[in-house]
Amino acid sequence: MHSYHVFFNPKSGVDPETLAGQVHAFMASQLAGNLAASYRLLRIHNKAGFDALPEFQLIVDYASAKNIETAFANMRSHFRDAPHGPLMSMVDGFRVAFSHDASS
Repeated sequence: MHSYHVFFNPKSGVDPETLAGQVHAFMASQLAGNLAASYRLLRIHNKAGFDALPEFQLIVDYASAKNIETAFANMRSHFRDAPHGPLMSMVDGFRVAFSHDASS
């Protein structure tokens, strides 16, 4: 499994629950288009000394690196469209990382 990790905070004045709803709307479109296999939206409630850690983490899972490339190509063509465009206007401190399952 290959994963795309997105770390972010709500912009000032954006309700965290409204932001979470927009993330779920965006991910519903990704799942419906078979662009992602699954996802988890996490809200950090205890940073345990990692003060720079943003409030939210979205983990999007893909079956392969090629599936990530396909999803990103699709995103580039619809970057400003709903539901992604409105989502981007709601977040601050946007950071990303990529991972894959570790071999045993």
